[in-house]
Amino acid sequence: MDQQSEAESNTQDLIAYFQELLEEEGEKGDIGVTSFHSVFDVLIDVQQQKLRQMAGERFDSLYESGSIICIGVAYKDPAIDWIDPRHDGTPDYKLWNEYAREYDRINQVLNRMAVSIADRFDSIPLKATIGGKIGDVNHVHDYFPMVVSHRVVAEKSGLGWRGKNQLVIHEKFSCAIRFSSVLTNLPLVHGESMGSKCGECSACEDACGYIRHRDKLSDYRENCRKYILFLKSKGIEKDICGKCIKACYRSSLFSEQFTL
Repeated sequence: MDQQSEAESNTQDLIAYFQELLEEEGEKGDIGVTSFHSVFDVLIDVQQQKLRQMAGERFDSLYESGSIICIGVAYKDPAIDWIDPRHDGTPDYKLWNEYAREYDRINQVLNRMAVSIADRFDSIPLKATIGGKIGDVNHVHDYFPMVVSHRVVAEKSGLGWRGKNQLVIHEKFSCAIRFSSVLTNLPLVHGESMGSKCGECSACEDACGYIRHRDKLSDYRENCRKYILFLKSKGIEKDICGKCIKACYRSSLFSEQFTL
């Protein structure tokens, strides 16, 4: 079997196993693959260091010819309407917290699936982006060394394009999808990045002043961090907001093609 045929066979096995895991978990999602070096080369320095640490003694071989598998699990449809629900103009923080719990549940599903794939294909799982740290840092920049961007992996894998809200927009699930990753030396077929399709859509900007005025702010992500701290003071248990996700899914130019 030549290298291309081996990669195609391995990729078919990987996709089939991923579908089995989705069925076992009762979830919907998607999977993609990109080269390790294409992700590493575009990460900021502190995240390069984190990825190098996670790769360990496999780093050189992964950088030379390895891959990163990106797995995504979508939110269930009702959860999107739990984001910033309003009653007579007043936010229902108790219901909003149900979205936070769904966020946490999906992270746990992703972590289980990443471990299962890593065990099956002798690979290294990277957990879904950690939460609970937003109040432990003084600035959003302090958070970056703690994680590797699954969004970069998803984008490079061709699972979606980078939206104006800086989330990955999946053609079916919108940005109502979360990701984790797996490092592997297994020969696999790689996806291709897609260009932005947001065009004139402004749904996320209309929903969030920080996104709308991002070019005027020193770093709008720090404003987001502070707003999430405000939400936590209202009883939201996890580091979430979600307004731009709801806007993209329900109100964007692509809302009729999105489904969960």
